[in-house]
Amino acid sequence: MTDRPSLDVARIVDEIRDEIQKRRAAGDLTVEDIEWLLERRLKASIAKARIDESLAARLLHESHDWNTDTGYEIRTTRTGFAGALIRAGKVVVRPFVRLYTDHILNRQSQINLAMWHVLLDAVERNTALEIEILKLRKEVRDLKDRA
Repeated sequence: MTDRPSLDVARIVDEIRDEIQKRRAAGDLTVEDIEWLLERRLKASIAKARIDESLAARLLHESHDWNTDTGYEIRTTRTGFAGALIRAGKVVVRPFVRLYTDHILNRQSQINLAMWHVLLDAVERNTALEIEILKLRKEVRDLKDRA
């Protein structure tokens, strides 16, 4: 059995961190850095809009379950005969109400989704431009140092 030299894991990790810091200083961000920036910006925009925290968490999730739902549930907090009567009345009236509300709610869902994607696109483009500015500033500094 041959003896292998022991690896200095701490030194290797430090070298990797130094390399990442050099790349960041040069404007070359990692995919994780960019995702972190995007998430931070979205969270800041949501906080600035004073949106409920539970909705904010749902907005940042990959699904679109935050959007308006036209399949709302029929329920009441009343119990007993009065509650059963109210639920029955809601069931009877629901098809007529939905004739007027479904198209409005569906349109609102489409608008919500479109605006969310516009916001995401704007944040991504803004972040990409800022990264490009960082790279250009680094190049200008390097050119000034050469001169």
